[in-house]
Amino acid sequence: MSMIPDEKVREVRERAPILQVISDYMSLRKSGANYQGMCPFHGEKTASFNVNPARGIFHCFGCGVGGNAVDFVMRMEGLSFPQAVKFLAKKVGVDIPERPLTRDEKRKMDEQEQAYHINDLACEFYRRVLESDEAGAAGRSYLERRGVDRETAATYRMGFAPAGWDNLTKYLQRKGIGLDEVEKLGLIRKREGSDGYYDTFRNRLLFTISDLHGRAIGFGGRVMDDSLPKYINSPESLVYRKSEVLFGIDLAKKGMREQGSAIIVEGYFDHLALYRAGFTNVVATCGTALTPPHVKLLRRYAERAYMLFDGDEAGRKATVRSMELFLEEGFPARVIEVPSEDDPDTFIRREGAEGFRPLLDRSLPIFESFYRGLLKSLDTRGVEGKVAFVNEVSPRLQKIADPVERGLYEKEICRAVGIDQAMLHKKIGIPAQGTRPQPAKIKQQSAGTEEVLLTLMVKFPEVVLRVREHGADKLFSAGHLRLAEAILAQEGDPDIPLLLEQIESPEERSRLFSLFVEDAHLEDMNAVKAFEQCRQALERNALKGGGKALARELATVDPDSPRYLEILAELESLRNKKSKLL
Repeated sequence: MSMIPDEKVREVRERAPILQVISDYMSLRKSGANYQGMCPFHGEKTASFNVNPARGIFHCFGCGVGGNAVDFVMRMEGLSFPQAVKFLAKKVGVDIPERPLTRDEKRKMDEQEQAYHINDLACEFYRRVLESDEAGAAGRSYLERRGVDRETAATYRMGFAPAGWDNLTKYLQRKGIGLDEVEKLGLIRKREGSDGYYDTFRNRLLFTISDLHGRAIGFGGRVMDDSLPKYINSPESLVYRKSEVLFGIDLAKKGMREQGSAIIVEGYFDHLALYRAGFTNVVATCGTALTPPHVKLLRRYAERAYMLFDGDEAGRKATVRSMELFLEEGFPARVIEVPSEDDPDTFIRREGAEGFRPLLDRSLPIFESFYRGLLKSLDTRGVEGKVAFVNEVSPRLQKIADPVERGLYEKEICRAVGIDQAMLHKKIGIPAQGTRPQPAKIKQQSAGTEEVLLTLMVKFPEVVLRVREHGADKLFSAGHLRLAEAILAQEGDPDIPLLLEQIESPEERSRLFSLFVEDAHLEDMNAVKAFEQCRQALERNALKGGGKALARELATVDPDSPRYLEILAELESLRNKKSKLL
């Protein structure tokens, strides 16, 4: 149970409009009274995620998830209800009263918050060294040679780790931080064979790795000469999980939402080059392969991705690995190709934004780029080359879920290599005279009469009056009566999120979100006539149910008993009532 007062929860919901909250995570487009986007909770190619700003609710017609702004944040951030309310409260300036911490709780300060605090202190230290300390002169000189000004360095929270062994260690000790906690974050390491610690990053230019909300979670350190390793990154920790973090995501959220796309590069300076050139929808993988959580993160903000890796063999292999993931996740992706002697940083520094835009325009769908590159690398004039080509292409071709897209690629590939499509089908495993069965689509249940009546009550005040006059208990079964009575009890427009919080069944709540999120079809409806149709249908159903119960009882009663004649009379009365409703 939440310890947050109900009035504070209401205040947070009122001051955190659902459209604004969800738009911080994903791209939405207006569609009638609603806004639509690609659902962040499941893979899809057609937008089925709906947001109704007027009612403060969302619903996905693909996976059935629905809720209010707090529900959305709970799912996206993996938070409990109180945590999500506090998260939103902080963003919109609502003060949530906190009970005093016990002595034990103070001693056991939340590990995660402490990790953020330590990283923030380290970031401040490295930033100060780069900006003003004599020890940071080498870092300032290096950035100047690469054309990076102070404003850009500040945007990226770049810093410099001085050459000494324990500069950061001593700084954090003076701040009263336990060094065992710092070691867990990989900022310092234990000395071998003796007591004490030494700094992990020394004589390196540092990029701050941030989470979605701009909090420092790790660092990437680059040497300024040809020594190896060129880069050292923070290890995984309580707050830094490489498979879930993309460098620059906090800077790119707005650009990705506005442009509907994300450009993915490999390194920090590649990211910096594109961002400075005006391509603000850029993120970087920073030494790790792209993962399903990365794609899920991108899906929140973008509808497609552009891969921009180095033009060398390693870059091409990384692109192929990423392709398989994009195909499996059903996320559209294209490939931007730079000359083999270039990386994105060197190309943009030489050619600028104007030289890069044509590459963006000429980008190919990722699967097309893959098979065309394969055609160039293999001699497919002979049998051996054709077999090698098919062996490489077929497992990737199978990952394309859309049957039309896959079929078109099959035809292109067979024509390019000179093989029969039936041979390719045999390799893939498709029956000669058929196609593979497609995944079953989620069937949407049609709304029941009681649910239709609830939507009418939410939309039309005159229906609320009719229900009140007729009596909600005569129209609704126990499952919906509580919600109907809650609507009757409210003055003015119903507070849908508050009403639906009273529904205990997740399945029922999801169905009602789906009904309430979209009501454009009710615009031209005669509300009073619709109420009468619902009323008659409900009464017919009630009579039908009563008739069945009486018929079952009649079959068990002695024909000579008084009850037998009573049941016959009741059945006749029900038939008469039904005939009047027809």
